[in-house]
Amino acid sequence: MRRFFRKRLPAFLLTLVMVMTMVPAVSAKSSADLTYEVDKGDSVSFKEREFRDLYRSEYSGDPSYVVFTDYSDLDDYGYLTAVNYYDKTVSLSESDLRNTWFYYDSRDVPKNMDYALDGLTFEANRRADSGTLRLKFEIYDADGKNYVYGTMDIKVGGGSGSSKGDITYTVKAGEEVAFDDEDFVNAYDKAGGSGTLKYVVFEKPSSDYSNAGTVYSRYGKRNATSFTRSELDDYKFYYGDSDYGDYDLDELSFVADKSFSDSIEIAFTAYGGRGSKENDSVSGTLKITSSKSASSSKGDITYTVKAGEEVTFDDDDFEKIYENSSCTGSFKYVEFSRPDSAFNNAGTLYSRYGKRNETAFTRSSLSSNKFYYGDSDYGDYDLDELSFVADRTFSGSVELRFTVYGGTGTRTNQNVTGTLVITTDKTGSSTAKGDVTYTVKAGDEVAFDEDDFKKVYDSSNCTGSFKYVEFSRPDSAFNNAGTLYSRYGKRNETAFTRSSLSGTTFGYDSYEDADYSLDDLSFVADRTFSGSITLSFTLYGGKNSKCDQSTTGTLVITTGTSAVTSRYVGNIRYNTTPNTALQINANDIARLFRKYTSGGSLQYLTLTSVPATGSLYYNYYNASKYGATRTQLTASMAGSMIFSYSPASASEYDLSELTYIPSGSNYCTALTFTGYSSSGTAVSATILISVTASPVSEVYSVTTKGTSVNFPANSVYSAVASATGFGLSSIQLLELPASTAGVLYVGSYAADTTSAYSYGNGTDSMGQLRFIPNSGFTGSVSIPYVALSSSGTALGAGVVSIGVVDSVKKFTDISTSTWCYKYVTELASANVISGYSNGTFQEKNTITYGAALKLIMLAAGYGEQAPTVKGSPFSGYLAKAKAAGLVSGNPKLNGPITRLQIAQIAAKALKLSTTGLPSKKPFTDTNDVYVQALNAAGIIEGYFSNGTSTYKPNNTLTRGQVSAIVWRMKNSVQ
Repeated sequence: MRRFFRKRLPAFLLTLVMVMTMVPAVSAKSSADLTYEVDKGDSVSFKEREFRDLYRSEYSGDPSYVVFTDYSDLDDYGYLTAVNYYDKTVSLSESDLRNTWFYYDSRDVPKNMDYALDGLTFEANRRADSGTLRLKFEIYDADGKNYVYGTMDIKVGGGSGSSKGDITYTVKAGEEVAFDDEDFVNAYDKAGGSGTLKYVVFEKPSSDYSNAGTVYSRYGKRNATSFTRSELDDYKFYYGDSDYGDYDLDELSFVADKSFSDSIEIAFTAYGGRGSKENDSVSGTLKITSSKSASSSKGDITYTVKAGEEVTFDDDDFEKIYENSSCTGSFKYVEFSRPDSAFNNAGTLYSRYGKRNETAFTRSSLSSNKFYYGDSDYGDYDLDELSFVADRTFSGSVELRFTVYGGTGTRTNQNVTGTLVITTDKTGSSTAKGDVTYTVKAGDEVAFDEDDFKKVYDSSNCTGSFKYVEFSRPDSAFNNAGTLYSRYGKRNETAFTRSSLSGTTFGYDSYEDADYSLDDLSFVADRTFSGSITLSFTLYGGKNSKCDQSTTGTLVITTGTSAVTSRYVGNIRYNTTPNTALQINANDIARLFRKYTSGGSLQYLTLTSVPATGSLYYNYYNASKYGATRTQLTASMAGSMIFSYSPASASEYDLSELTYIPSGSNYCTALTFTGYSSSGTAVSATILISVTASPVSEVYSVTTKGTSVNFPANSVYSAVASATGFGLSSIQLLELPASTAGVLYVGSYAADTTSAYSYGNGTDSMGQLRFIPNSGFTGSVSIPYVALSSSGTALGAGVVSIGVVDSVKKFTDISTSTWCYKYVTELASANVISGYSNGTFQEKNTITYGAALKLIMLAAGYGEQAPTVKGSPFSGYLAKAKAAGLVSGNPKLNGPITRLQIAQIAAKALKLSTTGLPSKKPFTDTNDVYVQALNAAGIIEGYFSNGTSTYKPNNTLTRGQVSAIVWRMKNSVQ
């Protein structure tokens, strides 16, 4: 299929062409509604076949593409994601949908524009109001003449459940069930609560509560609190922000009494509102019932799986349910009911797990899809491609209710219900003891000792000497536990997958016929690794050169009882969100190299590791002339590649062409490198990448000179919760303030970058952190951190910034929530920037040439300049700038200044060198060396899109934008 428009047209022209080409005989003949439901913070994929069926209701054959014509409320509710030509998922807002086509046949998607209809998904904002999003669309044939008009309603905040805000949990006698704060959010939203949930208050339970069990906060953890009947209704349980309550709602759980066999109900009221208001409330009931069937773990269909492993579904099992019922005809498809909250902690249901087009199902999306038996006309996904991947901590069982549908011929008027029980294999737990056992901390490396394997051989009945070892293919738990390497972190490093490990030989001592040396092996544990994994092996040997003897054994790698969370490191730090490609900035690495070598110049680097999560690419957009075409970098290949800061020929790899593609959300991953100068000086460092559902907001506070400031623990908690949807348990600091600025204390001791500081006010907590600036110091202090979950794994990274000023100068139109508040506040205190006589700053006003010139010169260290022309307040700065060679000609001081002029003046004022810059220019729309120098210094940035960076040199700037540039000038390291 070929597009009849090869280039984009303006919206009004596209409309005109459509009107002219769509004559009444082929105009829209009908309209139809497609309806979807999705919870806030969740997603729902559109069904391609529904668009096809809608088109076929008017025309024969398949449609060609879909165009959305009305999407004015999309940004209020969420955004769309779609798959492009490169098979990458891209986020789309309202502005991205104008003149955008979604192709029914994904093979028709052109490069660099448009998307496939298959995989088109709506992602609901976590904070969206409940309501219905209406999208209007048109489905076209290949000629763009015949089309069908339709509307789509997406009900946000809906889904299954009671409109009264009821919540149900199931628990075994004697065990614990954790509360999920999102269940209370959903209850609040579904019952019509406005704004966002702030906190929950429980009513005093009935007397049955005393015999049923106990509600706890932080059960089994430090500062655990239990609530009696009379105490439970005395407290507020907050959602995310501790300003709204006494205890975290997400840390509540119910521990059932050993004799608990029925159910209890606890009434609650959920309070919320818009902004900081809490003027709305809804009532509901929390019902906790005993799991009477839990002990038998028996359903109509029962599957058994080990914790951390996969069990595949067999569609014939569901067919047997249908055939054994009173239903007539043949089985067509299955629908699952929405699971209860225990499903979240049990594992994940997948279609095509580990294969192309893999799909994971949430509680909401599972219940909104059909799973067909054989014929795809009856559903969305193949039932025989379903599998369940158990969480590593999964124990007990989880139950899924389903309905199987069928009928005679093409009918689906027969159905029967059933239950699927997935239970853990009790044999899956082991004593974590093998013939060879190694212990490793999560995130760390443990080296293999070849003599350990020799001892196993020598202790067997084998004769002669040990020669080499072969490992059997590990089970799927190996993928999540870590990676086995040969020569980890060294030249010729090799990483082994499950498949490549099993076909490789590892030689002992000087045995030359093996593929790798056994003594070069090591295991690098994933940061989330806990428990143990087992590798089966076979040892081979014999007398002299013979290898006719063998014995088997097991290698167990365990975190042991003393394993702790490893320390996160981030010499360079980046933040991104899911589905957003992250470009590694070569200038960031060059500045770090210069800092660590006291002025040395980066020549090239080699990667010593690649991110454990997500993918690292070279030339991801295929837009570079250097090195190679788009290549995914693995640990084994990356170590042998040299990335040049300033490539001299097309055969060299360009350091600026490294791109990271996230996989998932709410985690931190890293890549490590060693950079070299032309003289061989080396610097090794780590780039930490934080991926969160939405950006983690910077937490900023200001204090006056010589005044200590408490660490804003609650604000950090809220920033992380807002970005990830989870409450942090502790933080680890990544960097401490410079000694010239002051000291960060925890209690009476200096803080460090290895401890985990818990959220709260106890010993070694975030509440005990405080920064004491040195007397006389003014300036900006940054304290980057990693937010950790209760298990010690990273949720994401953020930064706390503190401005130490002589005095806080305020402007009536600049509040703490204004994006440039930090820059304006600190520059105003330093007398670099000022406002208007009416007390305003007017950050959105276009700045004049004269005003910008003054700010740049003051930030660069020039003194105040008196006017040289009467009535021209900036004339003195112009005269000084001309004398210093910063400006030539006679610019209009009251006129606007361009981005190019700003860069030229600033680079000259800072005396930045224009030699030694990379041969590759950073921007496609300017080759100006001063722009390049200022960009290399990290003071200005450009606009990046699909592998191309532009600077837009002729654009003007606002007062707020210039304040950010001037602030970076003032704080830049020369």
